[in-house]
Amino acid sequence: MPNRKESLFYQKIKPCIEKYLPRYSSSEEGHIQFECDCEFSYGNSGFRDKYQSASCDLLNALNKSGILVGLLFVKYNYETAKRHNLLGGQLEGRGKDFHPVCGVHEVRWKNVGIIITASHNPHDENGVKIIDQNGRQIDEVYEGYLTDLVNRHLRFLRKGEMCSIGGVVRVHHIVDDIIDCVAHLFREEAHIDMYDDAAFESLHTLDNVVHSFNRHNVLKANVCIGFDTRSSSVHLNQVLVETLSHLNIRKCVNNMCYVTTPCMHFVVYFFNAVHVDESLNPEVIHSGGCALHKEVGDLDYLHRFCIPGGRPPPLGLYYGVGEQPHDQFAYAGAETNIRQKSDITSHLLAYNSDQIYFAYFTHAFKELYRCLDETYEGDLTKNCEEEIIHVDCSNGIASLKLDNFCDVFKMLKKKIIKMNFAEDEESVLNFQCGADYVYSKRKLPRGGGNCLGSGHTKACSFDGDADRIVYFYVGNPKEADTASSPPVGDTKWDHHDDDVFGNTNCVSILDGPKIICLLFKCITKMMSRIKVGRENSYLGEKKNADLEEKENSYLEEKKINISIVHTAYVNSAFTLHVNEAKRRASENVKLFQHINVNVVCTKTGIKYLDQVARRSTIAILFEPNGHGTIYTNVSQLDEWASCLDIQNDKHFVALKKFLLFFNQTTGDAMVDFMAIELCLSFLRLSIHEWDGFYTPLPSLYVNLPCPKNILGKIVAHPEHEKYLIAPLNLQSRIDQIVQTVDATHGRCFIRPSGTEPLVRIYAEARTVAQRDEILRLVRGAVLQYVQGGGGK
Repeated sequence: MPNRKESLFYQKIKPCIEKYLPRYSSSEEGHIQFECDCEFSYGNSGFRDKYQSASCDLLNALNKSGILVGLLFVKYNYETAKRHNLLGGQLEGRGKDFHPVCGVHEVRWKNVGIIITASHNPHDENGVKIIDQNGRQIDEVYEGYLTDLVNRHLRFLRKGEMCSIGGVVRVHHIVDDIIDCVAHLFREEAHIDMYDDAAFESLHTLDNVVHSFNRHNVLKANVCIGFDTRSSSVHLNQVLVETLSHLNIRKCVNNMCYVTTPCMHFVVYFFNAVHVDESLNPEVIHSGGCALHKEVGDLDYLHRFCIPGGRPPPLGLYYGVGEQPHDQFAYAGAETNIRQKSDITSHLLAYNSDQIYFAYFTHAFKELYRCLDETYEGDLTKNCEEEIIHVDCSNGIASLKLDNFCDVFKMLKKKIIKMNFAEDEESVLNFQCGADYVYSKRKLPRGGGNCLGSGHTKACSFDGDADRIVYFYVGNPKEADTASSPPVGDTKWDHHDDDVFGNTNCVSILDGPKIICLLFKCITKMMSRIKVGRENSYLGEKKNADLEEKENSYLEEKKINISIVHTAYVNSAFTLHVNEAKRRASENVKLFQHINVNVVCTKTGIKYLDQVARRSTIAILFEPNGHGTIYTNVSQLDEWASCLDIQNDKHFVALKKFLLFFNQTTGDAMVDFMAIELCLSFLRLSIHEWDGFYTPLPSLYVNLPCPKNILGKIVAHPEHEKYLIAPLNLQSRIDQIVQTVDATHGRCFIRPSGTEPLVRIYAEARTVAQRDEILRLVRGAVLQYVQGGGGK
């Protein structure tokens, strides 16, 4: 093999790796010291950190994430191109005029995605998350690859392998090691030798080939990049674009710019699977009512909003033409210039827009509404009442996108009034607003005190990237004993207002567990109307004792699972309620004889709920913070329906449409919002009646800083985190405290944070005073353990 340093790949990728290394210093002897020597964790939802414009861990993570998402794009499409003999230059014509030789629909290319967001984190932070071809987060294998790439500079230093380099680690040694790691990943995952110039140049050919197909295909295939409303997002997007260009991926980069995180998940999933996944409805593609590619003027809506650093730079990213500089249109009046460029308009045909997401779910909702209304003889239309709903958009991406569902809200007779929707320069993302603020602080969002003073006013709140939703309303302060309120002196809580805005006891929160209960009640009602057609006709044979036993065994095997998936942070009152709802359904709804309902507790983090949920036929999964959805295994559901001869029952058809309305890739605040409003109308419930499903015990969690070396010694149960498996003496002390303070209703657990050097302490009890006492004593026990060095 020729000297790798002479290869095109090495020469091209080296300056990009060097540029985005974290900040470091070098001694006179040449020893390297990085400013931060702590490893960067991928966490439950990607990398997140403070944004700095140069030489920081976040830029390094974006650079390495660009490499991994580029690897995935190549892996999923390279062999396809080879199989169709498309890497040998067999294209007719050149440049913008060439077109594929083989039929455009004969080749199925794959999208991958990457979203720049830090969700509910403060506006001066940002992050990145990669979306695999199935529309879900990357699996643990790719997480491991990416984590190694991001922390490679630190790990190389720690290894101290200096035998062959004179005892001193230079920067170029670290860079060479990272480049070798990248080459190794491409060799192992995509079977491409990046140090071979011909192989490396074939990536350029792949880029051209897929781009040419994209211009003729309805369904495009690209590396899709999107971001939320943070001012740093445009710069981070450009880091990704630059990194991909150094891998010879230039034209197949779809800068979608402002998108919700759930939208990006769905877009990747939809365009890859619409013709093979039976849970997706392809009607939107064929209806002609929606442009599936980008169009000039797509970003005109930005004029209605004030986004820091948001206009006009995204125009250059969104309308960028192939290999031309992506910032060429980043100046005032760019829209006019773009409209004068016919080649740009032609170029946009190669890129899907996020409009398919809004068209798809609007169409799905209209079909669902029509079906439910017909099935239940007009009850839905009768139940829909005119109502105002205040929506806190957290000055995030929902500010820009929620209006796309105006047709749905008209059907539901709901008037949406947005709060905190990026309307002026004082609109700061997640500052005293958003789902996390409302949920954790139990306060009204900024500006809410002006319009939510009445207990009859319904409101909900999204987080910055629109994957979480919680509902709330102003309650009765006299009923505050059951509300979660902060213990005195805890710095996590900030009492600085005397009015409703700062009165934690006045705000009633309907969180993830309450959403689970509402959805399960709606599903139960739909199932109660389905009549089983074949439970007494096993294989069409005349029944006798032997056949009856076989029939029972057969039906038992064909039972489906409905899983209610939650975390340890749910209130005990929720657990009691959902188990009672499960019991009532089993006793009163005949169809539940053919269903196993499982209530499952998992580790914290949506990816852990996701793993459990995917094993069920139907899964309702929500974290307490409002991040969740319903997953449905269509093939299992259809097989079960066929077994019971209910597949043509109009009530089953309506149920199936309801289940498949939900985003099947991730939690989605906007889709959940529409579904919740539909459920409330369908069940004819007010927000107060919904809130009355159960009264939660007073509960609260607090954070305690903890050194990383001690944090690693605190190990929660790997499946559910309800108690510690190490250190056992600390767990024993927690048990003793709970038993002493409130043996009947008390509960407390601690767990190390997966993303920060913190121990999280959760407690609940019959009264606020008992809860606070448990928290005080457990906090003291944990503090004693930490200060003792984790030895006892």
